[in-house]
Amino acid sequence: MDDNKQLNTGLLIGGFIIGIIVGGIAALFRAPRSGSEVRQQIAEGGDQIRNKIEAVVSDPLAESMAEGKAAARRRRLELGFKE
Repeated sequence: MDDNKQLNTGLLIGGFIIGIIVGGIAALFRAPRSGSEVRQQIAEGGDQIRNKIEAVVSDPLAESMAEGKAAARRRRLELGFKE
């Protein structure tokens, strides 16, 4: 009975590997774009996402820094220091 289990497991793994290979080959032939076009599209998408993240993160930080500088200037004037 153990021999049957090992045989079934071996067939399952073999079928899985063959399925991956056949699926990969089919995907290559059915791909709407070449590899270089896909890489370029992925890179452009990554750049767009990076720009959006930078815009979200840097704007509040820049505003906070500007507010802090303005408060420091006001305080220095209150204390009688020249700019």
